[in-house]
Amino acid sequence: MSGSRSSGASQVLIIRHGEKLGSANNEAEGGPNLSPRGSARAFALPSLFVPGTPQIDCALAAANGTDDRSRSSSGTAVGSVTGTYGQVSIEGTAPRFPMPAFVFATQASHRSNRPVETVSPLLAAFDLPLDASHSDDDYGKVAQDILTHPKYAGAVVLVCWHHGKIQALAGALRVSQPPSWPGTVFDRVWQLIYSGGTPSLANLPQLLLYGDSTT
Repeated sequence: MSGSRSSGASQVLIIRHGEKLGSANNEAEGGPNLSPRGSARAFALPSLFVPGTPQIDCALAAANGTDDRSRSSSGTAVGSVTGTYGQVSIEGTAPRFPMPAFVFATQASHRSNRPVETVSPLLAAFDLPLDASHSDDDYGKVAQDILTHPKYAGAVVLVCWHHGKIQALAGALRVSQPPSWPGTVFDRVWQLIYSGGTPSLANLPQLLLYGDSTT
């Protein structure tokens, strides 16, 4: 397999920015920022990449016993418990998606800073690097970098973009006949998993906020 197909990312996760004010279908309407619901989605985004329950707990290793000092006033032996606490592993809910090592978001403009706002809590939570140097129409360069630049080899990459270009972005990432992204939808993750340079696409629910799609 040639270098461009073997040096790319192992997975690409594509999301749309969070909800906006005004019409969901019109990116220029409602101002450049997220709505309150969109902000809530942004703050919930890190939970896609962490376990749903703790993986470590502690337990008491106890033993029952009696001795001469453990007796009631009537002389009856009274049970005692001694023990120590130690760390134990417990079964937790695995993260729903692998942690990205790199994040792309559409470059801010006078019409929208929503992609950058959407990923900002994720960047802060896990100290991830952001590339927000590409305009909405420059998705082809983003895809080329992800597929060919050595630093993305074998990595998981998250891309947050505007919905009108996500279909073309997926096509540039070698997805065969990607579907369109409906203008009213904000709660999906497109998971692209690469094998031999060719990706499969799974369209999955985020399940982050009340009212999100469950399937």
